Amino acid sequence: MNSMQTYFSWLEGSSYEIGSRQGDEVKKNEDAMQAILSSMPVGETKLNEMRQLMNQYCPGLNEELQGFADALGVKPRFLAFFDEALLQPGGCSIGAVLPTKTNDRKTYVLRNYDLSPVISDMRLCSTKVKGKYSHTGFSVSCFGRSEGLNEKGFCVAFASCGIPIGNHPGMKKPVVKGLQFMVIVRALLENCKDVEEAITYLEDMPIGANMNLLLADAKGNAALIATYDGEKAVERADHKAGFMIATNHALFPHISRRESGMLEQSSIRYNLMNDMFTSNDFISKNDLRNLTLKEYPEGLTVHNYRQNFGTVHSILFDLDARQVEFSFGSPIYNKVNRLTVGEELSDCDLQVVIENRDYGPDFWRAINKPICR
Repeated sequence: MNSMQTYFSWLEGSSYEIGSRQGDEVKKNEDAMQAILSSMPVGETKLNEMRQLMNQYCPGLNEELQGFADALGVKPRFLAFFDEALLQPGGCSIGAVLPTKTNDRKTYVLRNYDLSPVISDMRLCSTKVKGKYSHTGFSVSCFGRSEGLNEKGFCVAFASCGIPIGNHPGMKKPVVKGLQFMVIVRALLENCKDVEEAITYLEDMPIGANMNLLLADAKGNAALIATYDGEKAVERADHKAGFMIATNHALFPHISRRESGMLEQSSIRYNLMNDMFTSNDFISKNDLRNLTLKEYPEGLTVHNYRQNFGTVHSILFDLDARQVEFSFGSPIYNKVNRLTVGEELSDCDLQVVIENRDYGPDFWRAINKPICR
């Protein structure tokens, strides 16, 4: 059993000020510096294309990156964030449960993110950019977000759909030009107040990621956005059913046809949630948390860290209360903390326990025919 350091950042001010503050933080951590800076600068053409997309869909992010680069005394083109090579394949289990299905008539979003702590930021942020909605969520490559909840009670959670897109070995080369998931999640959190506004925001956005993107709001609405090699599908939650879930395979027929198959463990995690939600008339907050307090295959939490598939954070979002209950690492071995959106984290042990388990070759067994909704 090992332990490692995790981090919390409270970021408030203008975009440039927030970037500069993060630069000052990173300068104290040599390992972080090596991960964030690239020895090979991004080409001017790609740099300009990405800047234009971020200006249009995630305004303020370029200014944050400039502040960060200035604090480090480097040109922005040497920031690895502009190159998707830092993105790593991982697994996710995500689910929204609506007031028609919960015993307290609240909206909850459950989220487990599975990766390796060595290649994860292991960093929770509360971010208050001037002129944007404040939000709390975990960072990706410092500036992006993998999920989050904003001050309006709007929640976004990402899961890769099939093999993630990126330049890293083992990842799928992009078929279309577009933004990666971590920019998309942050853009939605900072600029949208509810599900319908987010769906509209995404309509013309060029998306390079293959993903299942879960949206939910405190009004009791949810939707799933699926993208795959330029294809896009949108499905709004059925309020009578009262929930919407996804893992790491395609759930819409015209998208699943483009996949060669899926991992059996993605199906197992999906069915764990589906079976619980369909077999109970009403779901409690404890029911949701218990899904993460059991280890795969009986529960959602995975300890396969050496193969880049261990739970690096687990979250339960209470959209009505604007609260985030989370653990750094596995909630089975680590404390579950609570934080109100936009607030600073205090009295939290930032040392996380990591317990690796090898699930054998069957963990990576593929199923030939994807299962659709």
